[in-house]
Amino acid sequence: MRWVALVVLLGLVLAQAVPKLPFSDNPDPSLCGIPIPWGRPDTAWLDGHYQGKLVEPVVYLYDSHTRNRIIGQAPSGTPVRIKLFQANPKLDYYFVQTLVQPRQEGWVPAPFLRHQP
Repeated sequence: MRWVALVVLLGLVLAQAVPKLPFSDNPDPSLCGIPIPWGRPDTAWLDGHYQGKLVEPVVYLYDSHTRNRIIGQAPSGTPVRIKLFQANPKLDYYFVQTLVQPRQEGWVPAPFLRHQP
């Protein structure tokens, strides 16, 4: 019974509606860049602040730069390792892996990633 509840809960988390961003997204995903390896082992942090306000206390990780679905989430301030970078016309994205358990991976918009603690 616990496994059923866990599977249902996980399904609800993964089926969440994709929220609107508080900043402009890429108007045409077909014009976006090709992801490239980050190539550096630095630590970065998820950061749900935008224009001085906490707008995303839990930062969502997406399936791609098109943000079709949420595939993970972690609290603002969670340390991550950057694996890929995608330069885009309007909004860049990073593919990150959380450094805390449970390990999660996904794409995060650049404004929600901080490179300094």
